[in-house]
Amino acid sequence: MSESIMVPTTTQSKGLPPSKYLCLTILGYRKAGMSEEAYRRHMIEVSAPLTKDLMTKYGIVRWTVTHNPAETRNLMTYLYDRQMSNISDVDCISQVVFESLGAYKKMKSDPWYKEHLFDDHKNFADTERSQMTIGWIEEWVHDGETRENMSAPWASFRPKPVRSMTGRVADVTSRAAIVLLLAYCAVKLSR
Repeated sequence: MSESIMVPTTTQSKGLPPSKYLCLTILGYRKAGMSEEAYRRHMIEVSAPLTKDLMTKYGIVRWTVTHNPAETRNLMTYLYDRQMSNISDVDCISQVVFESLGAYKKMKSDPWYKEHLFDDHKNFADTERSQMTIGWIEEWVHDGETRENMSAPWASFRPKPVRSMTGRVADVTSRAAIVLLLAYCAVKLSR
């Protein structure tokens, strides 16, 4: 992993600084003629076991796949309102979270990936219809607990105090936030 892969950075942002993690989101479609069950089964029983260890080897911090079969899409009838009325037809949403674009590129350059995973997509995915995007990920609720974000690494970011439905006011000066900021600064200063 010592080889260098050149990747662009996003440090020219004129607004808020970037968050700590990038999230690659894939809006996936199954290949023509494949059932929803066979598509999900292939991803769970073949693709995921082949992929997950390689991802952790290269520093991927989270990978989730949300399957959207007709059965669950039908639940949207209970959520319709004026704002949320367009239902997506994608078969799955796969999200890969990582700190370094270079780490993800190294994973895709790994000979094992090229030999075992690259062509696997032909077995289940419609790569012509599937779409991808990448962006900064923010996490505001995790395991039923509110968070300030996914470990925002910048000292200047201070959200305005907001009172939630429960009356709780966000505490950006909490002990955890201070410890996190100090740890981040220590890592940055040691480089």
